[in-house]
Amino acid sequence: MKTNEKIRKLTLAGMFCAIIIVMTLVPYTGYITYSPASPAITTLHIPVIIAALFLGWKYGALIGGVWGLTCVVKAFLEPAPGNIPFQNPLVSVLPRIIVGIVAAALFALCCKKIVRPVSAVIAAVGATLTNTVLVLTMLYLFNFFDGWAETAAAIFKAIIATIVGFNGIIEMVAAAVIVPVVYTAVYRSRRK
Repeated sequence: MKTNEKIRKLTLAGMFCAIIIVMTLVPYTGYITYSPASPAITTLHIPVIIAALFLGWKYGALIGGVWGLTCVVKAFLEPAPGNIPFQNPLVSVLPRIIVGIVAAALFALCCKKIVRPVSAVIAAVGATLTNTVLVLTMLYLFNFFDGWAETAAAIFKAIIATIVGFNGIIEMVAAAVIVPVVYTAVYRSRRK
């Protein structure tokens, strides 16, 4: 890789990291909270996915890691019931790193046979699903629901499943719409 290309990628990675940090700190941009007891709807997967499409899986993983670290910090600074599970880095950091890798890998794979905007949609949906499934899996593996009375835990699990399912659908639709539009605009502007 040429030095100019390395500098360009490093600069873009820095910009995406800054975007992640700002979106985490500015209320209702990175996390949209509608109840303190429920997990927030996130929009932070969108810059991670866009970064992965342009910069590849290594930078996608790095920027996903920054998202995960800011999530841990937010969980400790705002310890609402919906944030407490995200104090565990295996719940908040690891899935986000994998989101960047999956987005880049799906995009690279799809671009071989499908036009770039459609590949961007597939990568956005796949990466968003990866985040939702991995976070839920980690919550299950770490027995987030242990210690509750059996009935209360069952009710709480049903409520959380409904909320997370709702959040996941919103996050997936947002990514499927926003990522290809932004990707196409930036891709076309770079080619001029």
